[in-house]
Amino acid sequence: MRRSEEQSGERRVYGLILVGTGTVLWSLAGLFMRAIDLGLWDLIVWRSFFACLCLVAIAIIRPAEAVRFDWRFCLAACFSAAAMFCYVAALTMTTVANVLIIYATLPFVTAALAFAVGREAASKRLLMASTLSMIGIVLVAGTSSGVSDIKGNLLALAMTLSFGALLILTRRSRALNIVHVNAAGAALCTIAAFPFSSGQLPGYGALALIFMLALLTTAIAFLLFLAGGRHVASSESALIALLDVVLGPLWVWLAFAENPGKWAIAGGSIVVAAVVWYFWPSLRRSRS
Repeated sequence: MRRSEEQSGERRVYGLILVGTGTVLWSLAGLFMRAIDLGLWDLIVWRSFFACLCLVAIAIIRPAEAVRFDWRFCLAACFSAAAMFCYVAALTMTTVANVLIIYATLPFVTAALAFAVGREAASKRLLMASTLSMIGIVLVAGTSSGVSDIKGNLLALAMTLSFGALLILTRRSRALNIVHVNAAGAALCTIAAFPFSSGQLPGYGALALIFMLALLTTAIAFLLFLAGGRHVASSESALIALLDVVLGPLWVWLAFAENPGKWAIAGGSIVVAAVVWYFWPSLRRSRS
């Protein structure tokens, strides 16, 4: 029995390390985006193209059942493409902190969509956490002074809604493979954005940065998170993923002196606190 418990504990620590490392790699996305000097449409095209290649590589490394190209798969790919587009566009219009803070409300946005679509009941704790997180979002979005920031915040919200819809669809359709769906979404995003791009090949430096962006923050981070998620509770993975909200703006602030502002910090703290409070009971159960 003791040996079994020791092995279980070792697997949990291993899983936490993998999930944590994947989250740290995810948090580098904003840093890469700020370092790449390209127009919006060119950036979307090449980021989506390399993301597609990396996701296809993951699909090859982790073979699954044959892809079923039905209407659910097509709809999921559209949600994925919309989330990818809105994410890149939002980062070009507002701060990394604003985008990640709004994205941190994903558990609550997903719950609201699930209620609207399938009348899934929401617990009192979820409603309270959602209300608290909305106060944080109001602080972030309501204190944005520029038109660009407002557009970026709206795009970040659209990204969160799209990803929430994708999560609901994949949960209801177990046959959908998230790697295949995101690869198709990246390909769709590339095709849709290409007519608006310059059609020119970026410089080698920009291409190298975009490739590293896709490799580290899409492929490797995704693999680590999936592998680690097998050994830890989903609530623990969700809480560790919140490090992205803290680390993402930190890297950009250190490298580019992008100050998120006191209201974004205050609003972000409220959102993070709401998510931690919501997941805390399940986190305690998983540790007991």
